[in-house]
Amino acid sequence: MNSRLIHILIIFAMLLPVLPGCARKTDVFETGLNILGTFAQVSIAGLTPEQAQEATRQAEQSLESLDHIGYTFGAGGELQRVNEALANGRTIAVSSEMINLLTRARELSLASGRLFNPAAGELTALWEFHCDREACDTPPPYPDEVQKLVEEKLAGVLKRAPSMDDLVIRGDRVSSRNRQVSLEFGDAIRGLALDLGIRSLRQAGAANAMIDIGGSVHTTGTRGDHAWWIGIPDATGKHLVGSIETGENESVVTVRALDKSFDKQGLIYRRIIDPRNGQPVSEFQSVTVIHSSAMVANAAATAFLIAGSKDWKRVADRMDVHALLVVTQDGTIYTSPAIDHRIHWKQGITHQHLVP
Repeated sequence: MNSRLIHILIIFAMLLPVLPGCARKTDVFETGLNILGTFAQVSIAGLTPEQAQEATRQAEQSLESLDHIGYTFGAGGELQRVNEALANGRTIAVSSEMINLLTRARELSLASGRLFNPAAGELTALWEFHCDREACDTPPPYPDEVQKLVEEKLAGVLKRAPSMDDLVIRGDRVSSRNRQVSLEFGDAIRGLALDLGIRSLRQAGAANAMIDIGGSVHTTGTRGDHAWWIGIPDATGKHLVGSIETGENESVVTVRALDKSFDKQGLIYRRIIDPRNGQPVSEFQSVTVIHSSAMVANAAATAFLIAGSKDWKRVADRMDVHALLVVTQDGTIYTSPAIDHRIHWKQGITHQHLVP
């Protein structure tokens, strides 16, 4: 081969990445999808834009069934119909997606020692405050006004002690031994959406991807030649305290004691409630958990918020979830041994160690 031909081939090879119609596969494709009444950010590496767009379309299609469930705030959704049936002592036929959600939530509730308790939704509802988008600048009416409602209803709810164990699931039919059961999943269903979304992307050929729903993230593979970097928010969610490099298949989930979530009608202020006494958690502001499953991470973070510093280790051992970061009411950051070495802290951020 003469030198002129070699020179031409070298120039041609250099031009290949920019020739029309030859999309680069090393770029990260980013787009969004609508799921559960909110916006999810999807990032995909290693595919052409056309391939990534098709994978995202398939993932969005696979997640439409969760919208049918109605999420926590979906009036007229399947979840609302289930709650109405259970409150009236009726058995109701439900979708396979609802069966999957109920089964997983019941398993996680048992593993948490029932601290994660979606069946105690009536207690949570007492501490929710809805407002229009234009009128959300003022704090919700906590705690005095709500405390009066809690005192009126608390004794009756706690006496019946609703739990996921009360559910009876036979095939596609669901009933309850306890009419006090009122299902409210909080953001656990977002964790399920993250898990299902990543699985769908992988099945569609996107082996390197990330989905972010409201700051909770699930990743798979890598971002090109390095890991996905995920920011860890502070208790407000407005600033980062550090970041981590995720593994092959990991989620990073933060649950806040006082959450602000938009639905289609407005903003919901929602508190994490201790199902044992009906009161909002008070020791921790937020908990961040790393786990291979976003739904497990969400349930565990909720349980840790309720357990507090004295009992977190027992819950961690029961659920086999050990990588957590907590922010206390005074703003102190604590980390467990399983997460501490993985965090790249922002300059000036200090932290303490959770005592096992």
